[in-house]
Amino acid sequence: MKNNVKFLGKRELLQFAVAFLVTVCGVLAAYYTTIGGIRLDLANKAEAANVDQLDKRLSNIEVLLNSKFITKEEFFEFREQINTRLMKIEYQTRKGEW
Repeated sequence: MKNNVKFLGKRELLQFAVAFLVTVCGVLAAYYTTIGGIRLDLANKAEAANVDQLDKRLSNIEVLLNSKFITKEEFFEFREQINTRLMKIEYQTRKGEW
């Protein structure tokens, strides 16, 4: 009795190997694309959280500036007072030199 089992030839084996490699490459590409997408989503979420945190800090600083420091008008008034005093001091020192 003859055995009618036919083994794969070189051509069929090469076709199988190429198909297998293409399938493996497709699976790897899908895996890395998915992982890349997840990383991008996590980075965006982390960036949004950082922006929110910085926004809160800036708001706190604005509140502190408004409540603990002088206004612009008060600053200009103070500046004028200092200029007036300096001019008086300069006048007195020049008066004494002559």
